[in-house]
Amino acid sequence: MHTHSAGAEDAQGNPADVFTPPLDQPGVQHRVICWGPASRGEGEPKLAGHNRTVVEIEMAVPEGFPVGPRDVVDLPEGPQGQFEVIGYPEDANHGFHGWRPGSVVNLKRVEG
Repeated sequence: MHTHSAGAEDAQGNPADVFTPPLDQPGVQHRVICWGPASRGEGEPKLAGHNRTVVEIEMAVPEGFPVGPRDVVDLPEGPQGQFEVIGYPEDANHGFHGWRPGSVVNLKRVEG
């Protein structure tokens, strides 16, 4: 995973995104539960965030997983590549039996 931070400037003084470690290097490894294509049934795409971004991948993570908006996740397979985190994780820890399975992180493919 690559942690996003804002506040840097490019050579022209424009705001620039910074990722730690840089996106062209391997990210920090974290254990996840699973990931897979996102959909809301009947072929409808899952939408997230105030700008209604189409979620391509849902990643199930343990409680307390260190991820935030705009972080980038490297998936090794199925599908492989870099994916940007959309918003904050969806907390799934409110079951009536007290089961705390973790959270769901919404991802979209990084283009370019």
